[in-house]
Amino acid sequence: MNSAYHQVLHRAFQIAGETGERCRPVHLLAALAEAAGPISDALMPASGDPLFRRAIGPTPDRGGAASYLLMQSQQAARHLASERGETAGPEHLFLAVIDQAEPEATASLAHAGLELGALRSAALDILGAPADLPPIPMPELTPAGTMDRPPLPISQLDPAAWAAARWRQDHLPLRRLQRRYHYEALRHLESQASWRIASRCGLDNDQRYSLTRHHLDRVEHLAAQAKPDLVDRRSLQPRFPIARPISRSPHPLHRRQRLGCTVGWGTWFSNRRVGLRDRWFRVLTALDYRGAPQL
Repeated sequence: MNSAYHQVLHRAFQIAGETGERCRPVHLLAALAEAAGPISDALMPASGDPLFRRAIGPTPDRGGAASYLLMQSQQAARHLASERGETAGPEHLFLAVIDQAEPEATASLAHAGLELGALRSAALDILGAPADLPPIPMPELTPAGTMDRPPLPISQLDPAAWAAARWRQDHLPLRRLQRRYHYEALRHLESQASWRIASRCGLDNDQRYSLTRHHLDRVEHLAAQAKPDLVDRRSLQPRFPIARPISRSPHPLHRRQRLGCTVGWGTWFSNRRVGLRDRWFRVLTALDYRGAPQL
């Protein structure tokens, strides 16, 4: 990947960070439109107005985290460059976003009066690829319910799997929750249970992660109602941060730190303690789950 490739991505994250959003293909197009050269010329509307209008303000210190759609376009661009024996550059990103045809990005281009077919012809010409090159394949998306990709609606979940999860929701041992770590143990227990349900039902990853996401959301809601003093309300917020640092440089003291033989022992003992608590809570609540559906 050349420096221009990284500069375009860096700018895309900055643009997303202006509104605290995750970086998406539409932000990548905005960054490509700002870079001087044939790509920005192709993305210039006939009116001469900027392709994307944004509020004028200081450049943010933090950029939006990558969305699952941006990751797909990046992977497609790198795969295209690899197949052609080239270093990934802005031209590969340009064609990848055009062939991805993500609805938000295509709507923005249409609003600017730019025709997708003409843009693809320009992208192929800039890349030096034949005009009849078929659309480049898009990598598989991250499973539904992971990163910022929404989970499948409950109505689309496997009925038997969701029925088993609902049974557990109706029989949660909420009366056993007396300490904060009891709730954490309950979450771990239900997370493992939803994974087992998905495996027994032979679900694919979209179903598996969506089932787990919906089930844990329901567990959190019920626990918060029953024991509001034990449930950290922050755990009910979106699990994925909106912003991340655009670049990181280690603190000088961190660079000079030498690892010793005891590094990691604290984490090991902490994980061991959590594991023992989870096992104890599983034994304590075993009778509460009697009669669970056998899949």
